Amino acid sequence: MLGMVIIGILMMAAGLFSIIKGKLPFIKKYSGVKKAVLHSRIEGGAVLLAGGLITSQYFAPIGAAALTGAILGICVLAVVLEILCKAI
Repeated sequence: MLGMVIIGILMMAAGLFSIIKGKLPFIKKYSGVKKAVLHSRIEGGAVLLAGGLITSQYFAPIGAAALTGAILGICVLAVVLEILCKAI
């Protein structure tokens, strides 16, 4: 359980980095991405939310199916936002 909290905190840190800096960690070249800063911020927000869900599981246990569905919903929302904002 403590490992999930650590993973969630690392995900939240990576999400904050992406939102603040406007670039994704560990990626040097954005090939095929029109608006790299907007893309990075949308993806950073999605990772921040997913990390928050995983971390909050320590305090309020969530079922595995509900957690998977919530993270999948966040991913779909991020893709829809990227399409609407024409970031990809």
